[in-house]
Amino acid sequence: MRLLAVWIRAGLKTLVRTPRSAFFTLIFPVLLLVLIDATNSGTVTASGGKVDFAQYFTPSLAIFGLSFACYTSLVFSIPRAREQGILKRVRGTPLEPSVWIAALIAVALISGLVSVLIMVTVGVAAFGVHVYAHLVPAALVTLVLGGLCLASLGIAVSSFVERADTAPVVANVTLLPLTFISGVFSPMHGAPDWINAVAHVFPLSHLVDAFYATFNPHTTGSGFAWGHLAVLAVWTAIGAGVAERRFRWDPTPVGSHRRQRDPDVSAATG
Repeated sequence: MRLLAVWIRAGLKTLVRTPRSAFFTLIFPVLLLVLIDATNSGTVTASGGKVDFAQYFTPSLAIFGLSFACYTSLVFSIPRAREQGILKRVRGTPLEPSVWIAALIAVALISGLVSVLIMVTVGVAAFGVHVYAHLVPAALVTLVLGGLCLASLGIAVSSFVERADTAPVVANVTLLPLTFISGVFSPMHGAPDWINAVAHVFPLSHLVDAFYATFNPHTTGSGFAWGHLAVLAVWTAIGAGVAERRFRWDPTPVGSHRRQRDPDVSAATG
């Protein structure tokens, strides 16, 4: 636990001291929120009925910030660290690999939660977004589970990236289309059934719906969207399983596109 805390602190310091990462993780989502909320008004029709424009878009855009911190950043950083030999050097130290992975996920989750907190704070202060105290526990559980789901999928997808320079393409191709059909930038109420069916195969729409429910004035009860949370848990397990099977510490040799087998896995399987 002491080593885990050390690596989490180091990861957070690295994030803050890297201007590009800090900008896209903490500042860009807020700028996007201000731009969209400030240039629109009125109401939108979403699940449960009509709500103020900012009341819907603040939590949905907050999920965009969480996605960048917990998914996109890992798809970017892991292949780069592998290509630069950082993962290989980490593997050569007494540090348990599980501690390094746990710290990586923790840094992504903490930065994502901070991004969401900043966006919600701006939404409340500048655009009159309402936060319902009895729904806050459901919001926190949804964010943590959603962040873990995105992080597990980010690590899994990073295992398919052979070169660091292709990581941005992979991250954008796998995330951006889903943001448009999952309700991040517009409510999907009234969208064609086939679009909603496709969106609900993937976890992002469930995360958006579950988190928006904790800001929806029409929500009754505790706000826990158990069906959506169950889907997130399933996708978390899928991402973790793929990541466990495919994660590579060593860079791919130049000119080779074959995935190297992990030495420990090779020894275990004979």
